[in-house]
Amino acid sequence: MIRRPKRTLILTLALILGALHYGSIAVRAQQNQKLQIHTDLAELPEQVRNMRAAILKAARSGDIDAMRPVLETNELKPTVSFGGADDPIAYWKETSSDGKGREILATLVEVLNMPFARVRAGKPDEMYVWPYLAELPVKSLTPAQQVDLYQLMTPKDVKSMEEFGDYIHYRLGIGRDGTWHYFVAGD
Repeated sequence: MIRRPKRTLILTLALILGALHYGSIAVRAQQNQKLQIHTDLAELPEQVRNMRAAILKAARSGDIDAMRPVLETNELKPTVSFGGADDPIAYWKETSSDGKGREILATLVEVLNMPFARVRAGKPDEMYVWPYLAELPVKSLTPAQQVDLYQLMTPKDVKSMEEFGDYIHYRLGIGRDGTWHYFVAGD
């Protein structure tokens, strides 16, 4: 998928806002020393598998409004912007370079087709995160992991991310109970 200049601006803004919200890179790297990376969807709890499938089905429809019933299965809407977007659908239409949200739908599919990470395993806030790359220090990626990264981002965006030192592309998190917590870009 070709990224357009508007997307780079959005990623840059998300990066700045995200850095303000989430503390240091070193702390995250230390927390992830026991990161579990998975490719087998059968390892997901049923509720997580079901939410992932519902998101993918809606995203593959090509109709951004098909996401609304999925969003409404949560008690609270997932975070889609560090700036606090009230309506995810409207926000996605606005930030998508096509104006209809299809670019965002494509990104959802790309992200959910990557391996996932299980973070804080066994704790009440256990989370399943796509792509797993969002949970790794960028400078320590293996060559194979870098190939995964280039499937999601342009070389220019990867270079910017490496200069910053942390993953800044879209990531999606689903809690163990199947609650969709976020789909955001930035740190």
